[in-house]
Amino acid sequence: MKFQGRTTTAIIPYPENKILLIKRSTPPFIGYWALPGGRVDPGETVEQTVVREVKEETGLDAEIVRKVGEYHEKGSQGGYEYDYHPACFLVKPVGGELKRQETEIKEIKLFRLTEVPEVLAFVHTQMIKDYRASTPPE
Repeated sequence: MKFQGRTTTAIIPYPENKILLIKRSTPPFIGYWALPGGRVDPGETVEQTVVREVKEETGLDAEIVRKVGEYHEKGSQGGYEYDYHPACFLVKPVGGELKRQETEIKEIKLFRLTEVPEVLAFVHTQMIKDYRASTPPE
């Protein structure tokens, strides 16, 4: 099975140098930690998508602060091929209540930037490194 196309991800920072990660419960990365995000729907911009996906997956209303970068990830995992082109955004929560989407998300957790899991889905490790490099420490 193939997964491909334009996607978005969100880095949601919290005090004490923490960020929000989600544990996926859908293929191809069941059980992997990841940044919230998803596929761009027809007629949507990447900016609209990241705000929608954050709300759907975490319950949070999000406001875009800035774009972190553009990425590409291609490979295979568990019998699935993927070829994604994600845009990563730094967003801040501006409302809503933190609650995981039960159909796609197994768990939501805040991680200190120094304690982020070694293995993340897709190129999320690089996205977090780019965010850290462009953000002054607290």
